[in-house]
Amino acid sequence: MSATVEPPPLAHLLDLAERPRVDDWSFRAAMVRYGQREPQRISEILELVRRIEAALQPSTKMLEKDGASVWPSSADDAQAPPSGDHAEIVGLLQAAAVLDHLGDRLATWAVDPDGPLPDAEVDETVAEVTGRLDALGIPRESRDGPPRRRG
Repeated sequence: MSATVEPPPLAHLLDLAERPRVDDWSFRAAMVRYGQREPQRISEILELVRRIEAALQPSTKMLEKDGASVWPSSADDAQAPPSGDHAEIVGLLQAAAVLDHLGDRLATWAVDPDGPLPDAEVDETVAEVTGRLDALGIPRESRDGPPRRRG
């Protein structure tokens, strides 16, 4: 059994894609519904989620142990690049927080999908989070194309 991350808001942020939100819709479930209408936008959001999760993976143990000391800096939604011992982690968590707000918005839309699509918010968030991750040097996913045929 893995250790519990403290404080709870940090644990919630680390569970970005799967955490229940409005009417128990997770960000991932809301993306599936939104992706039926906007597959390209969802592809861009999913890439950001995967980039953040992959970059945070090596820091899981540290966050389980020292999350309470890292969180105050992460909770500060400063636009300036973070500095200090855990600057990259703080920057990743700040980027995740921006994406987390979009998760709440998509879950709200998923409950009532006949309402207006949140396309502008999606585009703004994707641009902002992409910029933050690029500034941190978080690599983009590489796509090599389909597998080659054998034989």
